[in-house]
Amino acid sequence: MSEDTDRASASQKDVEAAQPPTATLVEGQQAEEEKEIDEDLVTWDGPNDKENPQNYSTPRKVVITLVWVYGNLVTTIASSIWSSGASLVIVEFNTSIVVVTLGVSLFLLGYAVGPPIWGPMSERFGRKWPMTVAMTLFTIFCVPAAVGKNLQTLLVARFFQGAFGSAPLSLAGGGIVDIWNAEARGVAVAAAIGTLFGAPILAPIMGNFIAASHLGWRWTQWLSCIMGGACIILVLFALPETLAPKILQKRAAKLRKSGAKPNARTEFDDQKLLGVADVARIYFARPFALLATEPILVLMTIYQSFIYGILYLVFVSYPIAFREVRHWALGVSALPFLGLLVGIVLGAVLVIIHAKTKFLATVRANGGKVIPEQRLPMMIVGGFLLPIGLFIFGWTSHPDTHWAGMVVGSIPIGMGMYMIFVLCFSYIVDVYAPIANSAVGANTFVRSFFGAGFPLFAPYMYHNLGVDWATSTLAFIAIAMIPIPILFYKFGHRIRSWSKNSVNTA
Repeated sequence: MSEDTDRASASQKDVEAAQPPTATLVEGQQAEEEKEIDEDLVTWDGPNDKENPQNYSTPRKVVITLVWVYGNLVTTIASSIWSSGASLVIVEFNTSIVVVTLGVSLFLLGYAVGPPIWGPMSERFGRKWPMTVAMTLFTIFCVPAAVGKNLQTLLVARFFQGAFGSAPLSLAGGGIVDIWNAEARGVAVAAAIGTLFGAPILAPIMGNFIAASHLGWRWTQWLSCIMGGACIILVLFALPETLAPKILQKRAAKLRKSGAKPNARTEFDDQKLLGVADVARIYFARPFALLATEPILVLMTIYQSFIYGILYLVFVSYPIAFREVRHWALGVSALPFLGLLVGIVLGAVLVIIHAKTKFLATVRANGGKVIPEQRLPMMIVGGFLLPIGLFIFGWTSHPDTHWAGMVVGSIPIGMGMYMIFVLCFSYIVDVYAPIANSAVGANTFVRSFFGAGFPLFAPYMYHNLGVDWATSTLAFIAIAMIPIPILFYKFGHRIRSWSKNSVNTA
């Protein structure tokens, strides 16, 4: 009996001795972690916590996404609807078309000023209240733009409309990331960016008929005011706070107030609001440093800015082509914009199909890692479509040629612009993911100046060269830019490997 017991004891010691030392360490660590659990630290109640925005139901996520899309719709319509009443403003205030076009350009300059304000605010105060404040101020500044008695009042109001109206664009990306996972958010982002392109094209169609009616051009601004007011209501009642730190901090505050956990806290409580120096570094100093040292960011920004400039140039070129050259009435002259709108929708469909099939398959085959260059094939396709459409539009612009040629040409223009813009944006974010705010900040700054500048020189170019050669000039520039995505598709990985700021994936 005693011998059997000794044998058993010896056997047990042998087993213990045979265990890997890591097993003993893991058990010790687990025991230590259990002792160090912070009962006052408020976190999610497991992976299925219903208050976690990632766990919202799909219908609720769709509603939230639509609120963001509508917010962008409101402000981007406001950006270009001013052009609908341009000819009437010229007559009323006895000024030139270049001065009136400042109403679009100053709005877009406001678009450049706003993001460095709304970005840091959203990370500190969440998505809901910065959006509420911004849309309220946007709506307020629609009023002086509608009732102003002098051109200076109108132009100042337009600048502040742009500065506050940039909030939906600045906040929507974060709001979408809050609720959708990586695989599902592609469609939501495509919808939001599609609004950035589709809404400005839709605006003149509505605005021209309003301006041509008994309501007059001022009601184009009242329309923006009404849409802004509706957006405020939607944000207040249909947009919950989706920033995880703010939700957890609110939960901790409730626990402290109820006395259930007097010392309840979150891991985010010690975060400080970005100071002026931090904002300057992230949104101003570092973006310019990147523009001086990153060839991918420089060339992609130039290409995307050119596309953005064309988007706002068409609000000057189309009225010249159809009102001045073809002598169409104000309301009807906006209908050719439908060709651009159709092209944008078709471009969005192609981008989404590619993202859901070829691109997703490549990501899965690469172990879940994104290869940025795999986004570029559709951008290359868009690069060829754009000049084709511009040539068709330009060389069917003579009054003796049927107008259908110009509308048909507008379709590949819309497709090309959308495909280049969206995939250029996605590529920049993929390449500079660790410092995406700074990269996008640099891109937005340059792009906004292109968007503001193109409408100012468009009247001179189209009046001096004619619709055919002015549009062809844009087409030749578009052809010169086709090699940019081809270059990065072939050598992008090697170029990224030289940079300290980019993501280097196998």
